[in-house]
Amino acid sequence: MQALSRYRRWQLWAMEKNPVNIEQVVTSITDPGAFDRRDGGDGWTISEVLGHLFDVDSYFLKRARALAEGSELPPSSGKSQDEMVLEAGYAQQNALDLLEKWKGARAPYHALLASLPEDDAALWERPGRDADGGGFTLNDQLVLTAYHDCDHLHQIVKIIRG
Repeated sequence: MQALSRYRRWQLWAMEKNPVNIEQVVTSITDPGAFDRRDGGDGWTISEVLGHLFDVDSYFLKRARALAEGSELPPSSGKSQDEMVLEAGYAQQNALDLLEKWKGARAPYHALLASLPEDDAALWERPGRDADGGGFTLNDQLVLTAYHDCDHLHQIVKIIRG
């Protein structure tokens, strides 16, 4: 087995486990005021973080399908993450509902990536473009997803700690 295949499997496991960890943290909050706090002065609330995770996984699922099929990539919204979160009104939505919405987006995204052959280097390294117009492969997306979850888990913990 190639080393990259093993690393892909580890990233897929992280993709599967990270929502469980985030769910445990969010559902263990005993201070209702934590849901109103922001990460920094004008940072995001927990609901906004969860809504953002939903947005990213929804887009990444479309992107992964296109890369796997060799078809044209879906266009990005052209909006910043902050604009998307604000327009969606995630701050006014229930965090637990958004958690379920994100988990609903993660399941098919994870299933698609897990269904791809781990050792097909050509597939995993097929070039696509990122928001800046540079190359961005399925492998890049997989690694970013696992990291992105951990980054936002840390953000949620910071919010809870106040």
